[in-house]
Amino acid sequence: MIDGSFNCTCCGECCRGDMHVFLNPDDLRLMACFFGYGNTKKLFEQSIVIIDNERNNAPLPRLRFSTGETGCCPFLENRLEETGDGHRLLGLCRLHPGAKPGVKPLVCWLAPLHRTVDLAEGTETWGFKPPLPGCPGCDGIEGGLKAAAGAPDFLTERLKAEKEFFRKLSTMLARGASQDEIIRTLYCFDTDCKK
Repeated sequence: MIDGSFNCTCCGECCRGDMHVFLNPDDLRLMACFFGYGNTKKLFEQSIVIIDNERNNAPLPRLRFSTGETGCCPFLENRLEETGDGHRLLGLCRLHPGAKPGVKPLVCWLAPLHRTVDLAEGTETWGFKPPLPGCPGCDGIEGGLKAAAGAPDFLTERLKAEKEFFRKLSTMLARGASQDEIIRTLYCFDTDCKK
């Protein structure tokens, strides 16, 4: 996975503030199943997910963080943990490990790795980026950590599905599909999960 050591301290800081957690259709399906929704459209109706056009003017789904000073991911759960000298606040994700394995959004599973997919060249590159400046899990690593072999094996199918999503989105954008068509086609669909 990665050379060096990243040790998440569960501070939850990367799940607070104005972070933008972009999602792919597989993420939407898994989240809808987590809630027992028969269609991913319900995630938008419940304002758990919104559409954002900030990346290349492409309509992309992302988690809607609450706003204000306490803004955070809708799946962040804070808990106090007893320590030898008091308590510490933990920021835990309700989707990790989750009721079912693999429900957590792909981008969150990969952190602090990131990948760049170049559809034209047919390549993908991996890199390391601290989830936020001063991340305690990256203490002492700075920017020197390098991605070795990419993501863990259990995410292989999700990575392939995401690459196919990028391909479909790119094709739709190239032919001038409207935002509504893209949303209807790629993001609003029936789930295959059992209620």
